[in-house]
Amino acid sequence: MPEDPDRSPEDAGPTPGEPVGNVLVWFTGSLLVFGLFLVVVPGSQPAGRTWLWVGVVLVVLGGATSALAVRARLRHLRSR
Repeated sequence: MPEDPDRSPEDAGPTPGEPVGNVLVWFTGSLLVFGLFLVVVPGSQPAGRTWLWVGVVLVVLGGATSALAVRARLRHLRSR
C-alpha cells in the first residue's frame, strides 16, 4: 500500500516505544497499589507483620518509580 504524500510525520501514529511507556506506567502503578494493599490488609493483623514490611518496601519502590515513569511519559507526550 503506497504512503499518502499529504500525511505529515506527526500523523504517523504511535511510535515503537510508545506502548512500552504505557506498560511501564501501569506496571509501576500496580506495584504501588499492591504495596498499599499489603500494608492495609495483612499489616493490620499481628501475624501479618512480615507482609507489612514487604508492603512498605513496595509502596516506596512503586511510588518512586511510578512518579518517575509518569514524569517521563508526560515529557514524551509534550515533546510530540
